[in-house]
Amino acid sequence: MLVEAGNEMLHYRLIEKIGEGGMGVVWRAEDTRLHREVALKFVAEDQGRNTESVDRHLREARAASALNHPHICSIHDLGEVDGRQFIVMELLEGRTLRHEIGGRPMSVESAVDLAIQIGDALDAAHSKGIIHRDIKSSNIFVTERGQAKILDFGLAKLTEKESGAEEETLSLENKTAPGAVVGTVAYMSPEQALGRELDARTDLFSLGVVIYEMVTGRCAFGGSTQAAVFDAILNRAPTAPVSLNPQVPNELERIINKALEKDPDLRYQSAAELVADLKRLTRDSSAGHQPAAGARRAHRVVWPLAAAAVVIVGVVFVWQGVVGESDPVPVAAPPSTSGPSIAVLPFENDGGDPDQDYFSNGLAAEIGTELARYRELSVIARSSTAAYSGQDIDVREVGRALGARYLLQGNVRQVGDRIRLNVQLSDTDDGRSIWDMRYERDLTAENLFELQDDLTSRVVNEIAGTYGALTRAGLPGARRKPPASMEGYDCVLRVYEYLHVHTAENHYAARECLETILETDPSFADGNAWLGYLYGDQFHHRWNEEPDLYASLDRAKEYADIAMRLDPTSHVVHGAMALTLYFGGDYERAKMESLKTIELNPNDALWLALMGLYLIQQEEFELGVPMYSKAMEVDPYPPPWSGMGGFYEHYRLGHYDTALQFSRSVEMSGDFRTPLFVAATLGQLGRKEEAAPHLEEMIEYWGRPASEIREELILRHALSEGLTDHLMKGLQKAGLKY
Repeated sequence: MLVEAGNEMLHYRLIEKIGEGGMGVVWRAEDTRLHREVALKFVAEDQGRNTESVDRHLREARAASALNHPHICSIHDLGEVDGRQFIVMELLEGRTLRHEIGGRPMSVESAVDLAIQIGDALDAAHSKGIIHRDIKSSNIFVTERGQAKILDFGLAKLTEKESGAEEETLSLENKTAPGAVVGTVAYMSPEQALGRELDARTDLFSLGVVIYEMVTGRCAFGGSTQAAVFDAILNRAPTAPVSLNPQVPNELERIINKALEKDPDLRYQSAAELVADLKRLTRDSSAGHQPAAGARRAHRVVWPLAAAAVVIVGVVFVWQGVVGESDPVPVAAPPSTSGPSIAVLPFENDGGDPDQDYFSNGLAAEIGTELARYRELSVIARSSTAAYSGQDIDVREVGRALGARYLLQGNVRQVGDRIRLNVQLSDTDDGRSIWDMRYERDLTAENLFELQDDLTSRVVNEIAGTYGALTRAGLPGARRKPPASMEGYDCVLRVYEYLHVHTAENHYAARECLETILETDPSFADGNAWLGYLYGDQFHHRWNEEPDLYASLDRAKEYADIAMRLDPTSHVVHGAMALTLYFGGDYERAKMESLKTIELNPNDALWLALMGLYLIQQEEFELGVPMYSKAMEVDPYPPPWSGMGGFYEHYRLGHYDTALQFSRSVEMSGDFRTPLFVAATLGQLGRKEEAAPHLEEMIEYWGRPASEIREELILRHALSEGLTDHLMKGLQKAGLKY
């Protein structure tokens, strides 16, 4: 009998196909005896003769039917017509958790609620001796009322402790060959990935991965190949959830980390234990309690309560040290931005496949989240933009309705194994397009998350990067305003201009602007951070030299300290602190602040370049080179000093021809290092005569005895002694005497 609408299978009349995957097809059907709608799941037609597929089908039916739990999809019956087996299941209205997540963080409150439901269901299954072995976001259904339902027990097995009649009745023995790997790679426990004997704790690891995905929008363990994913599961800790979602409380991160322990003995030992911790978290948060004292960390936020629109911020770490647990430091909320407002509308899925909606929606949400990391921008809440999904709009009208100066729109189309993204940024004042771009990338199941990250970072840098579309649009206006009338964002634009063209004039303009704005708004955290950065650069470049050699550096530290107390969650604040520490010679703490900067905003090309460069200069190549490489890859407008990282990397390896190309690309007006790099490289290549004019230019810019160059590079430019001595040897070969 054909499986098509209108046909009857026993006493079930097929209505419409509602789902299809590699192993099965699900139909909406009517139970003509009981007059209710149900779901019928058939083995996929091409799998109908596959014994393992049929066995899996039966295991699913028998395992789930043995469980009566509100958060496990109920099995009503098992039938067969003309050799086609089917499972009769309760009909669920809603969507899978994977679609619910959609590549963006869920609210912590919702995630914890769903995790409790899933954990309760697993506890019930485990008490019956049933291990699911394939817990993942696509095997969990979320009903329209927000109820979680575990699906697909096709890989379930009985534990050895269960025996007798029950085991014989369920017949769920492992059909997989010893040592074989079953399940979905990214959600596997380490012992599952290694093909070892499993117990209930494997499901708890997978649940930890699911919770991580709910609160971050990303899978805990990723990679471009299955081998890379296996390696991450076995050997690597996932990125801290709070770095991807600052709303994650301390206690929830602890719960996730415990669930994701690679050693099963260190993991939760039962689902009931995990659920108990989640319920305590819910109770304490509802009561307004702070996280446990020993677990608090800087920039951690307890989620907003439903009854009160407040965010409670607990702070422990400050620049001078760690404050006692009984004496928390209050932190002012970041000031409201005076910069441009931008709304990211839901991206359109042009491919027509509704299964791809999660990708287009998730991509737009991810871009909005990353834009929100730039504190000078005001990003309109996604809840306000959702109403415009699939609508023909007037840019100006939408801008007025949302209060957004700029509007970002996009559409996504999948063509074969390629994904095409078109994005456009419009000015809602006049409706004109100020920037548009098309991206096209290969798409495979393995690189889905990497693809999303790549597209997000590129779009964000094109828009909000140091030389992005918003900066280019706003800079002319900032230049026309006198400093006294500028607001915070205009000062930031001045800093960006200085970063593009390192001149004393641009430095003083940016510094004057920030000092003026901080007189009226001393709580402007990023403003204090940028001012600290500028005073650090004043020390770095010897501009406006003061009698006290370290006076500028002391001011840099002062402003960096203030910024850290005001907002320890800002990547700009941590970046400014890192640079101050580099200039001050505290390289180990500088390295930690560099890593924190990138953890807080992994897509800001400016800080990727700066932190990567200084790590490279300290010969921390394994850390610095990937940062710097990513910055150069995603930033369409790299700064004129961008060649420095590539120069140091190739010069230290003795790749002098390549280093020479990078050295000639470095443009820093009036800075002695530009001709120094060229001269030293030519010296290493034995091209002394060609190096001579560059040596002369270097000495002219330097204006001091050549014997002081080495100390200058180490002291003021945070260059390691090893790299410095290598450069000095090149200068000697070029003819420099000192």
